[in-house]
Amino acid sequence: MYGTLISISALLVGVFAMNLGFGLQSTLLGVRAGVEHFPVALTGFIMATYYAGYVIGSIQAPRMVHNAGHIRVFAALASLASAAALLHAVFVSPITWTLFRILTGFCLAGLLVVSESWLNHTSTNQNRGRVLSIYMVVSLGATALGQLLLNAAPVEGMELFILVSILVSLALVPVVLTSRAVPVLHFTPRMKVLKLFSISPMGTVGCFSTGLINGAFWGMGAVYAHTAGLNAEGISLFMAVVVLGGIMSQWPLGRLSDRIDRRWVLAGLAIANTASSLGLAIAGDLSLETMFLLGWVFGAVAFPLYAISIAHINDVIPSEDFVPASSALLLVYAVGAMCGPFIGGSAMDMLGAPGLFYYTAVVSALLTAFAVFRMYAGHTVITADKEDFISVPRTTAQAMEMAGQAAEYAAEEKDDDQPQP
Repeated sequence: MYGTLISISALLVGVFAMNLGFGLQSTLLGVRAGVEHFPVALTGFIMATYYAGYVIGSIQAPRMVHNAGHIRVFAALASLASAAALLHAVFVSPITWTLFRILTGFCLAGLLVVSESWLNHTSTNQNRGRVLSIYMVVSLGATALGQLLLNAAPVEGMELFILVSILVSLALVPVVLTSRAVPVLHFTPRMKVLKLFSISPMGTVGCFSTGLINGAFWGMGAVYAHTAGLNAEGISLFMAVVVLGGIMSQWPLGRLSDRIDRRWVLAGLAIANTASSLGLAIAGDLSLETMFLLGWVFGAVAFPLYAISIAHINDVIPSEDFVPASSALLLVYAVGAMCGPFIGGSAMDMLGAPGLFYYTAVVSALLTAFAVFRMYAGHTVITADKEDFISVPRTTAQAMEMAGQAAEYAAEEKDDDQPQP
C-alpha cells in the first residue's frame, strides 16, 4: 500500500491543488454574483450550466485522451480552466459567466477523467478501495479548505480569481513532470436509464434527488449565506462546515447501511435532511452557531445519499453490470444537479434566502416518501447478500470502474472466506 501511495503522491498533490482552486471558485462566483446584483434566479441558471459542461466533458474526454494522450489533455484542460478563472474577473456579465461556467465544467470533467483513470491504473485489487477513499478525502478536504481562501482578498477585486488560476495551474506541475507509465483508457458503456429504473427504482430516484439537493447547495449555498447577511469570513466557514459534515459521515453511515436495509438508511437521511433544511430556512432568526450546526448536519446527511444509493443498486445487479449502471447513475445525478441550482435560485427569488432550503426540504420529504413506499413495495436484500459499502465519488465513469473493481474483489474475498460444504 505504501508503494502505491508513493507512486500516486504526485497525482494526489495535483488533485489537491485543483480541488482547492475549484472549491474557492464555486463559492467566489456565488458571492460575487450577489455583489454584482445579478438576479438570484439568473445566478442559479449560471451555476447550473457548469453541470452541462461537466456532462459534455465526461463524454468527450475519453476520446480526447485516446487521440492526444493523458498528459497533453490534462495540460490543455488545466490551462483552459486557469484562463477561464481569470476571464470571470475581466468580463463580468451573465452571458460571459455562463460561457465560462460551461467551459469550467467541461475542463474539470476531463481533468478528473485523467486523474481517476491514472489512479485506477496504479492501484491493485487489494488496495483499490483504500486508494479510492484516500482520493475522496483529498478531494473533499481540498474543497473544504478552498472555502476558507475566500478570506484571502476582497471579493470585489481580481485577486481571488487570480488565486484560483494559480492553484489550477499548479495542479499541472506534478502531473506533467511524472515519469510513470500512462494507463490505457477504456470506453465505458452506459446502461439505459429506464432499464436502470426497472432494476432499482430506489437507487435511481436516490441519485436524482441527490443531484437536485447537492447541485442546489454547490451552486447556491454561498448565495444563500451572502443573502442571509454573512460576511466573507462567515460564508467561507459555513460552506467549509457543510463539506466537513459530508466528509465525516460517509464511512459511518455507509457501514451502517451494510448492516441494515439501505432503504431505511436512505429514508432516515432524507428525514434528517428535511429537518436540517427547514432549520436552515429559518436560521436567520437563530444564532450563527446554530446555523453552522444545522449546516454541518445538512452536509452529513445530504452528501452520503449518492454513495448509499449506488451501494443499494450494487446489491441487486450482477457485478459485470456495476460500471454501466453506475455510469448511467452519474448521468441521472448530473441532470438533477443541472436542475437544482436553477430551481433553488428561483425559490430564493420568490422567498428570499430561505427559499433554497425550503426547496431542499421539499425534495428530501419526497425522497422520504418514496423510500418508505419502496420498503413495502420493493424486494428486501438480506445482509448476507449485500456488497460491502464503498464510498463512491460523484465524478466520472473511471471512478465508477475503480469502485466496481474494488467491490468485485471484496465480494470474491467474502466468498473465499465462507466455509465450504
